[in-house]
Amino acid sequence: MKNTCKFLVMLWLGLFISTANAQSVVIPVNSVWKYYDRPQALASNWASIEFDDSSWALGKAQIGFGEGDEHTLIAKEHNGQPILVHYFRHKFSWDTQRALTSITLRLLVDDGARVYLNNQEVHRQFLPKASLPETQLALGSLIEHSWYEVALKGQIELKRENILAVEVRQVSTTSSDLSFNLELIIEEN
Repeated sequence: MKNTCKFLVMLWLGLFISTANAQSVVIPVNSVWKYYDRPQALASNWASIEFDDSSWALGKAQIGFGEGDEHTLIAKEHNGQPILVHYFRHKFSWDTQRALTSITLRLLVDDGARVYLNNQEVHRQFLPKASLPETQLALGSLIEHSWYEVALKGQIELKRENILAVEVRQVSTTSSDLSFNLELIIEEN
């Protein structure tokens, strides 16, 4: 009887583990990102995989300025002019034979952000729903140093080579800090 109970428990655990979805962290916390910290506007295709970001700088997250906890410091202003929008890009690969069930984005950002996956907007935080001119400021900010998590919804398709692109906007022209870090987790069958 004792062996039968052990067998049934092991069988149940085996079934539970085999039906659980596996998670892949495709962009870990503190990853290296390409970033653009200049006041000039970018081409409209800046969030696409084809965009040439070879002139952009590289930096390890947390990226930003003004808080003292950054791995990579970026420019707050250029020639005395505040930079209101900063851009970040990270390429990652995915085996398209793997079936994904969900994508979770964990984000640390100060102040507002817009996130694109393969040139498709997938998330917006503290930004208006309308299109955004370069001078548009964020509408608010989260508590400093707070991570938040969001399940990405909609028709999200991963390719063999992918790009996650994020723009971070200041809440005011005199903002004293900016923070950016991100983790992307994919759950698959």
